[in-house]
Amino acid sequence: MTELYACAASLESRVLNIGKIFTIQWVASSFRTVYAVWNNYVALHKHFQESSIDNERDGKERSKYLGLNNMLTSKDFVFNIGMLYDVLNELSDLSLQLQKRELGLAKAHTMIDRTVRILDSMIEIHGPKLTQVILANEEMVFKGIQLHIHKSVQKINSRQFFRSISNNLKSRLFTTQSSHVSNAPSNLFKETYDQLLADLNVFDSNAWLDNVNIQGFREFKDTRDENIADLKMLTSAIKSIAIFSSECKRAFSSMNEIVSQKKNTLGSEHISSLMFINAVGPPVEKINTTKWIESWIKKGKRLATEENCPKRIKIAEENSYESLWNLIKD
Repeated sequence: MTELYACAASLESRVLNIGKIFTIQWVASSFRTVYAVWNNYVALHKHFQESSIDNERDGKERSKYLGLNNMLTSKDFVFNIGMLYDVLNELSDLSLQLQKRELGLAKAHTMIDRTVRILDSMIEIHGPKLTQVILANEEMVFKGIQLHIHKSVQKINSRQFFRSISNNLKSRLFTTQSSHVSNAPSNLFKETYDQLLADLNVFDSNAWLDNVNIQGFREFKDTRDENIADLKMLTSAIKSIAIFSSECKRAFSSMNEIVSQKKNTLGSEHISSLMFINAVGPPVEKINTTKWIESWIKKGKRLATEENCPKRIKIAEENSYESLWNLIKD
């Protein structure tokens, strides 16, 4: 990494953190990886090229860098990285939007549906990065670096790739099952899915009682505003439906902080309570803790400032360096 920083410095470019693609959980992280490769392309090429002819390295290491450089300068690799940039850019934006706690079901469905339309349009109308790499493939030059044909690098079929991503998103619209689970009528997930759709029939005005305000439903259809007074109870109930698994992942991340080496004796009940407070609890400055403090003291517990306990009793020790400390004070 130090060598890569040196190459980047000589080119006056900024080295970004490069991770792994498609091996990590968040699609936003995958996009950051592709973004880093795209922006550090010239620095990576210079580093791999110089390392492949560095006599201070052994033959095995030089061969490794030579192979990496050949892979990097392959026209098909450049094509694939440009296509992934466009796709992951859209999916990253969608993922970050779906992680918002205030997001409702209707808006989430609208966002996913919009992303599906964008991906469908990319089948015929190329994104900005894919357009750039197609031109680079025709000229066999990308960012001033000569490209070549590498037989071991397979070019991804862009039309098939975009269609597959789009269909994958479509299969997740208003569903409770994985795309790998059978849609057979006897399937438990299929029954749950049908029940969910049946529950959502409450939006159908034909199923409404006479005392329901139809005007509120019409306003919702036009504006998609979830704060309509006539539909407040209904929209509040729908907001309880989980949109994304990010909240669960946040809770498990907080568990790693709660259960530390110094607090590894906590029981599951206490861990669950602390995780709940961490996930949905208000900030400390908004909590009135007076009644809990009074209850704690009435039970004979010690104050936080109490010094009359073995661990907090200050033991007078002979300080042989006190004269030296006095010199420092002066």
